[in-house]
Amino acid sequence: MGIIDFRFLLSEIFVWSIDRFKNPYVISGIIVMVIGIILVIFSNKIAYKITLKMKDADDRKLANVGIFVKVVAFAVTLIGALLAVLVVD
Repeated sequence: MGIIDFRFLLSEIFVWSIDRFKNPYVISGIIVMVIGIILVIFSNKIAYKITLKMKDADDRKLANVGIFVKVVAFAVTLIGALLAVLVVD
């Protein structure tokens, strides 16, 4: 099965029922997505605290750490969302 049926995957996104929440992958996906959203909200504080622990911290390092933390938070949120939506029973 080398070809992915995108129409099927797209239709699965819109098919939701209460039975879907009995799947452990959906529950864990929602939890991971919430953790990612919390990381996105507090990413500036996290980046600032990380930068304070570095030697010779300046604005450039703060910006680089901030971008890294935001990318990681976005990736965690995306993985959680895909896990919650694309798992087919």
